[in-house]
Amino acid sequence: MNTVERKLFHKLKKKKMFGSAKAIAKAVMTLNSSISEEQFDQYHTLLGTPETAKRLKSPSIRQQRKLKTFDQLQIRTPEKKLKIAVCLSGQPRSLIHCLDSLQRFFYGHEVTYFCHSWRGQTDPALLQPLGNFFFSESDSPNTSEFERQAIQQYGLKHFDSGMKIPFVSPNVFPMWNGVQQAFNTISEHGFQADQFDLVCRMRYDNFWIGQFDLEDFAFKNNTLVIDRNYNGYGGYGDQFAIGTPAAMSHYFNIYNWLTSDFLKGGYSDNCFPEVMLKDYLDHCGIKVHEEDFGLRLLRDDYVGLAPQDIPLRNHAVSKERNARLSAYVKESFPDEWNNN
Repeated sequence: MNTVERKLFHKLKKKKMFGSAKAIAKAVMTLNSSISEEQFDQYHTLLGTPETAKRLKSPSIRQQRKLKTFDQLQIRTPEKKLKIAVCLSGQPRSLIHCLDSLQRFFYGHEVTYFCHSWRGQTDPALLQPLGNFFFSESDSPNTSEFERQAIQQYGLKHFDSGMKIPFVSPNVFPMWNGVQQAFNTISEHGFQADQFDLVCRMRYDNFWIGQFDLEDFAFKNNTLVIDRNYNGYGGYGDQFAIGTPAAMSHYFNIYNWLTSDFLKGGYSDNCFPEVMLKDYLDHCGIKVHEEDFGLRLLRDDYVGLAPQDIPLRNHAVSKERNARLSAYVKESFPDEWNNN
């Protein structure tokens, strides 16, 4: 995919001109004997498996594999069975609707789930369908001092409507604390991370169109894999990552960096969560391989949609989140609100 095509696709999708983007994808596949992996991922996401398979002339081995793993009527058996620890954190509200896709995603592998939630917020019975799982809960941390320091260091973004929201979202502190606690669940239940071939970070509302098909990928101790679908602003999506125990031990410790070095400044002023994650992984010397597994976040409004119809983003949710953050900052940090 050349630079012009990449920019054109970005603009069309940003303006929600999906019809035009699909027309271009169909034309390119019709006129060319083969397409690049980047083109394939873009077109496959837009068109879905049946339409892509119909138009693709000479698929590569990877493209053939993706067409099979994204086909909801097929289940691919991995060539190599791996022992995988999946660390789940957040709220398991959507788990019941994501369960089938999660089990299909790791089909054929030996999976143990390590689940974390804040105390009193989760009924472990909701997790029973996972089968081989271990659960821990902890008190929700008070991160207000870190939130204040982040406002002082990076400031507030002003909107014409009068809203002000922190450039560093207060949500990142409890979220990454929960991610770290999910990883700690492994040792709390008598396991060691290095007992597993791979360790995975995942949210309860992750919905998978495809399957995990990288059992032949050369995972190294300084490399991890993310799903590229929620990348943005030059950084990495924080909804999913998988790698060796050594690589993922760095990933799960981002909370320590956020509450120390990051608050001293010296990192990118572009404080989107994606950029913050990239800054941290660069700081740790961790390389990232971006893959497309068909990740979607299953919001309540999307339950019941066909997998290929689940939107990647919901701008209404973003607006509501900004309004809540603005009200939270005004109430919790009135001095910072008035001085910024």
